[in-house]
Amino acid sequence: MTDGGLPARLRESLGLWGYVVIYLGWAWAFWGVIIVSGRSVWTFPNVVLFYLGSLSPALGGVLMIRRADGMSGLRELLDRISDVGRIPPRWYVVVLLLYPALTVVAAGIAALTGTSTQPLDPVSTFERLSNPLSLFAFFGFTLGAGLVEETGSTGYFLDRLMTIWSPVAAGLISGVVWASWHVPFFLMEGYFSQASIEPIVWRYFATFVFLETLYAWIYDNTERSVLAAVLFHLMINLPGEVLAPSQTVRWYTFYLLILVTVVVAVWRRRDAIDVLG
Repeated sequence: MTDGGLPARLRESLGLWGYVVIYLGWAWAFWGVIIVSGRSVWTFPNVVLFYLGSLSPALGGVLMIRRADGMSGLRELLDRISDVGRIPPRWYVVVLLLYPALTVVAAGIAALTGTSTQPLDPVSTFERLSNPLSLFAFFGFTLGAGLVEETGSTGYFLDRLMTIWSPVAAGLISGVVWASWHVPFFLMEGYFSQASIEPIVWRYFATFVFLETLYAWIYDNTERSVLAAVLFHLMINLPGEVLAPSQTVRWYTFYLLILVTVVVAVWRRRDAIDVLG
């Protein structure tokens, strides 16, 4: 098939690059102003600029789907965001409990091995959230982040990548782009002051790549449900913000995440070989 003389595969590739340009360009344009100002991201008007920049995943996804598929594509996107029936019951278990389970198991390992005197500290979370600014940031980190980011990152970018690449490869590519989007967070003054902990840079970015492979796995098994991705995103952020794991627990969670990702990748490869055989 062609459109305006362009082969379908090339047209798809150009669409993906267009999304990346909007996704990174829109966000970094606003966030660059914050970085140059040298003032806390949580002060006015920087906080407004931050949230305007944060709209880039949804903006890029909506614009690229509208360009490629018109209003019918946007209606389908809305259905993939809102239709709870796309997610089989057993996959709700995976989406809602997988990452919290990794955190709890990691805390258990830390407690049993004595490597952390206080694996989890939810009391500090309630103290922190008594500050209205922290509470406002909390909802942005948890409820808002999943809906805004996954509308484009999963609803368009990962979805289109999986028409070209295997789910594992698509997840790796999407994970690298997703990690790149977060680079300015470390350059903005005070960004992590409202979070539960200051992250370790390389582990923070590596986590995105492993997580996105799991997103592809979930997405492929939930009838392309963006809602599943939104809920999974929520349940990734929520344990860290509510339970306030220690650095040791976060390390163990990271190792468990790698283990689960490798198991899923091997499992998917085995299934693909079985199908081809």
